[in-house]
Amino acid sequence: MPFRKATLRRMPPVTRKYAKLLNELDSVLRRGKNMVEEMSRLELDSRALAHAKQIPQHLPLQNSGRDFTVTEHEERR
Repeated sequence: MPFRKATLRRMPPVTRKYAKLLNELDSVLRRGKNMVEEMSRLELDSRALAHAKQIPQHLPLQNSGRDFTVTEHEERR
């Protein structure tokens, strides 16, 4: 738990500097933990984009009479 300003004022100078460093460390760790979820989502999106670029985008559409289906070489029914 971070030290409050009132608590820091009552500490000796060296202890106060050490406590401020601990507060900063807690803050950085908290921000890092909050970024994990966002980084995970971005990594998955990046992999999906790379995978999508490997798949041919211009596959022919054929009308089977009921709906449009994407086919590679043979017609689906």
